[in-house]
Amino acid sequence: MSVGEITSRASHYPGGMVEITGGEPLLQENVYHLITQLEQHHLVLLETNGSYLIDKVSPNTVVILDVKCPESGASSSFHHGNIEQLLARKQLGAKDEVKFVLNCEEDFLWAKIFIYDNKLDQMANILFSPIQENLSPNKLASLILQHQLPVRLQLQLHTVIWPMTQRGV
Repeated sequence: MSVGEITSRASHYPGGMVEITGGEPLLQENVYHLITQLEQHHLVLLETNGSYLIDKVSPNTVVILDVKCPESGASSSFHHGNIEQLLARKQLGAKDEVKFVLNCEEDFLWAKIFIYDNKLDQMANILFSPIQENLSPNKLASLILQHQLPVRLQLQLHTVIWPMTQRGV
């Protein structure tokens, strides 16, 4: 779809929220033009896997920055320059979020250290989302309370709405 087609479709929902996600949106240079167009009438959320710098994303857009945990096998893909970008965006009034998809208790402990080492809780809202086949929401909620982490538990809605559909992470 072109930027015009997307904005035309979104125009049927004025004042609504639009989330740009799927694959890695920052791979497409036109995403910045799309964001600019959508921001005129919508709150825009951009979900990114964290491997590309978010430096060109408008501070009016809510960035949901994914940090890959060790069990994902992709933890080295995170672009650490994004931590500085989160701080700079916060100073401009951005309301960004950092999301950790957790596969096990070891991922939880790793994420806890990553948050505090990088002071992420001072820059963005933190989301913890369990891979429910391996880490139950109950267990994750207990860990969050036990460790008194300043995070929000988030269920991956696609696994609740379409439980039988296999998707990549």
